[in-house]
Amino acid sequence: MVSRPEGADRSSSPAEPESRGAVAAAYLFGAVLVFGLGDFLLAIPIQVSDSFGNMLKLSVSWRDTVIGEFTQHAYLRPLLWLQLKAVYELSDGAYYAWFRGTHVLQVAALVALYLHLIRPRQWRDAALVPLGLAVLIGHHAFAGTVKEAFPINTFMTVLLGCFAAAALSLGRYRRWNDPLAVLLFAVAALSVESGLLVIVIFVAGALVGGRGVSRGALVALGLGLVGYFALRFAILDVGGPSLNERASGYGFSLLEPTDLVERFGAHPLPFYVYNVVTSALSVLFGEPRAGLFRLTLGFTLGDPYPALLVTTVACTSATVLMGLFAWRRRAAWRRWALTRDDQLVLLFFAVLAANAVISYPYTKSVIMSPAGGFFALAVFAAARNVLPPAPSSTMVRSVAPLAACAVLSIAWSVRLVGVHVELWVAARDVRTQWAYVHEWIAQQHLDVSAPRSRDLLQALRNDALLTQPAASELKWTVRNWLY
Repeated sequence: MVSRPEGADRSSSPAEPESRGAVAAAYLFGAVLVFGLGDFLLAIPIQVSDSFGNMLKLSVSWRDTVIGEFTQHAYLRPLLWLQLKAVYELSDGAYYAWFRGTHVLQVAALVALYLHLIRPRQWRDAALVPLGLAVLIGHHAFAGTVKEAFPINTFMTVLLGCFAAAALSLGRYRRWNDPLAVLLFAVAALSVESGLLVIVIFVAGALVGGRGVSRGALVALGLGLVGYFALRFAILDVGGPSLNERASGYGFSLLEPTDLVERFGAHPLPFYVYNVVTSALSVLFGEPRAGLFRLTLGFTLGDPYPALLVTTVACTSATVLMGLFAWRRRAAWRRWALTRDDQLVLLFFAVLAANAVISYPYTKSVIMSPAGGFFALAVFAAARNVLPPAPSSTMVRSVAPLAACAVLSIAWSVRLVGVHVELWVAARDVRTQWAYVHEWIAQQHLDVSAPRSRDLLQALRNDALLTQPAASELKWTVRNWLY
């Protein structure tokens, strides 16, 4: 634990008075953003592949649901299935309303936690909130948390758990924080493997001066981590993902499982190191994506993809901004005299490293969504300290922050629009899948002969094709114009 200077729980300028109007404006903008994104989310029916296939498994008893997930190979996610089972039973047949409604509530909770963590207190902060939220929603690692379902997005659940862990760690200590921290770790870790990042956040939060969780709780979390690995590898023999489970990007090509086994089966370490490094680079610079250097290949072929170029510009400019912030704060960091903004930036670096390591079996943008979320926290913290230009005798020093702000704002605004476009595309694709769902069922060799399975199939298909309206022609016109 380290001591924290006076005012470190806010920003680098704790002496400025709080403006209630600024706080209200920040949260109002967050509500508007959630309302808009929620509208696009609700336009997507429950999906066929992962969602319908998974929902077929929810008709069994609670006991069978949990026991079945403790016997899976390579994955240990029993509490994820408890969440799915709970919403499934509560829906009482209104599957679309409950599962899609849960997804929208998750987005609202995430935005609320983001605003809680960055603590906008002055009008300067409120003016930067649109940029911060554009980075959060517009980051390519975030898109998978809203574009996919399962039918509850597991990565969104983990992202919420990571933000909640940061809020507990950096907040004021209360007696219920410790049991909440242990419960949060258990739920996140047994929902999806990247939930293990929760313990990284608690430990890193304590190292940067967080007082919200006691040392005793950190010890309990450490014991919980040991217990998790013992349960996974020694007791249940679940193991981890192998090379022959899925295709993965490598360099400029996509390698199928058979190619991966042939190339790296005897010595997989170089492949794992490649995945760790490229996963971190993807968050910081937007390239590569899922292990593939698509933009670089596009430039070599003379046909770069504009959307990837925008992503790279947006991520790289934000990373440069963080680098400038770190350089300005280097003296304070050497003394470990950390402000709230310092804590957020350092937490991001810890989460980035741990998240990249967890991604060693294969690369996928959405797996890095926790690092992408903390990237947005760190960008806001850096922007709050770097972008507002201080009075200067030279024009260059005054204009440079404004120019940087313009580049960031334009690039991330385009990325934010891009996420909405991806949701439009997903809505169309999902409806197309439901139109041909019987062909998909035959290909997957699924048994839907039971009455409950047939009722589920009919309800979801009706929702997709009859009840929920498709995207308007105007939306598709905008989509085609942008991409």
